[in-house]
Amino acid sequence: MKYKFFLFSSLLMVGILILFESFQQYYYILQFDLVPSGQFSILELTIGHAYRWAVWMLTSLLYFGIVIYTGQSDRIFNLTKVWPAVKHLAILIAINVILISILHLVFANRSLNLENIWDNCVFFFFQKAPIYTLSYGAMLGLFQMVNTNQNLAIEILNLQNQVRTESPQALSIKIGNKNKIIPLVDIVWIEAYDYCVKIHTTNQHTYAMRNSLKALEKRLQDLQFLRVHRRAIVNMEKVSEVTYNSTSFLTLVDQTKIDIAQSRIADIKSYLQSAN
Repeated sequence: MKYKFFLFSSLLMVGILILFESFQQYYYILQFDLVPSGQFSILELTIGHAYRWAVWMLTSLLYFGIVIYTGQSDRIFNLTKVWPAVKHLAILIAINVILISILHLVFANRSLNLENIWDNCVFFFFQKAPIYTLSYGAMLGLFQMVNTNQNLAIEILNLQNQVRTESPQALSIKIGNKNKIIPLVDIVWIEAYDYCVKIHTTNQHTYAMRNSLKALEKRLQDLQFLRVHRRAIVNMEKVSEVTYNSTSFLTLVDQTKIDIAQSRIADIKSYLQSAN
């Protein structure tokens, strides 16, 4: 999936190069009268260049596929490390020149002796090596771009996940067509109220929020907020006094008294001990 762009771009590049070389050769033949008229066609030239580029494409995909599969892509395709890239490009060019030289002799019904193979290798080296080198360079650039984009996408996803998992620093409350941002440090306590909750703040303002107390308890559980009653979550940093008796309660900085459920007393004591 992540290499679709790389593959499509490579195929498009090869297609353009086949047409370019075919029409270039066709122009030279006509311009300099290299072959008698009627003994060649643009289609024949295109087929000749197409099979050579097909060999180039297949060997490239096979070779680079092995490199990627063996986990060496970062070492070979890293454009800051010139020598590994040059070494592998030289190997690929040599393989391609030998293969297209042999295929050319086969299609021309000529003998596959060392002399003929060598002559063809020399010819195709000077004809194909420069453009093959440029094409491999383009492939390396494309691969590097795809790899970089892939790494950036992963990094962005990791950062997004990190932001989601980090503790919130504020609550966002919708008021009309606006959102009111309330920093957690300004919240004194949160009260369950019908199908929503009331946020009580240090400036004596109260805001209604469409959320459940249970959902907010889960969201704020790793912070200084404690569920002290089925109807209340308290910012423990806003507690001025705790009273334990038959009807235990918290006294907040604004002198509001919040009942403590018997099942929550242990949690409050544990929090206060850890705070000390």
